[in-house]
Parts: sequence; C-alpha cells; structure tokens
Amino acid sequence: MAKYKNFFVNLVTNLTIVIALSLWIAFPALAVTQKLQFNTPAGYTVKTTFSYDETQKPKMIRERGNGKTEVLDSLKISFYNPSGELMANYNNVVEGIATGTYFEFNFDPATQQILGKIDLGGESAGQMYLKGEAEGELSLIEVTQSGSEKVIDRVSIESSK
Repeated sequence: MAKYKNFFVNLVTNLTIVIALSLWIAFPALAVTQKLQFNTPAGYTVKTTFSYDETQKPKMIRERGNGKTEVLDSLKISFYNPSGELMANYNNVVEGIATGTYFEFNFDPATQQILGKIDLGGESAGQMYLKGEAEGELSLIEVTQSGSEKVIDRVSIESSK
C-alpha cells in the first residue's frame, strides 16, 4: 500500500510541476519595449530604449531616484555626436533597479509621449546627460572634469519629431 501511496504522491508532484511550467511558458510576462530619439539642432542624437511589463497596464510611468522602480524593467540612453559616433551610453535602469541619484523619467503609454521632468544619462565628471522639461526644452549637458555643467545643445520635443 505504501508503494502505491509513494507512486501517487510522485505522480501528483510531477503533474503539478508540468502544469506550472506549461502555464509559465504559455503566458510569459508581456514586456513592452519603447524607443525614443531626439535630434538636436547642432546634429547630436540621443536614443533611449526602455521596457516595462505590459500586464501592469500603467496609466503613467513615473520614475525618480535610485533603487527599485515602480514600472520600468530597463532603460538605456545613448548619445551620438553630429558624425554619428557613439559618445556615451548609460544603463539607467537594469532589471528594475534605477542606478542614478538624479534619474527621472515620465512617460504616458497611451500617447507614447514623455512628460514632465527628465534626467537621463550619467552624473559624474566626464559624463553627459539629458535634462529638462518635456513640455519645454531638454538640454544635452556634459559634466566637465572639474564637475561643472556645460550645455552642449538644447532640443524641444516638438522639434525632434
């Protein structure tokens, strides 16, 4: 009798594992990947790629500061000079963790537009970042070796479309 009981327990355990794996494979998390590009008047290009889990159905994506994010799974920003050469790139969010102290990102999934304050990229001497108000103007800024900020160029969201 114990032999049949062990067989039954093993059978139920294995079936449970198979069903769980089947559901996980059949219904994986639906990641949405978005790409944004901004072109400045002087010819610089800023490209941003970010992703989030669509099953959360966020009305707005509002992320700020370092640590665990509310919605974003990843966010990468790359800066290119007027010749198209990569100047710098930063992974501001990796596996749901924001790395920048000044990191700020607001995005409306319904309209596919960034909104509000933006602060993406590096933070230290020799690095660059994109900062400003989406409804106004974004500045491409380089942090000099002395730690001061130097505006390289500016772009309005309307002019970059």
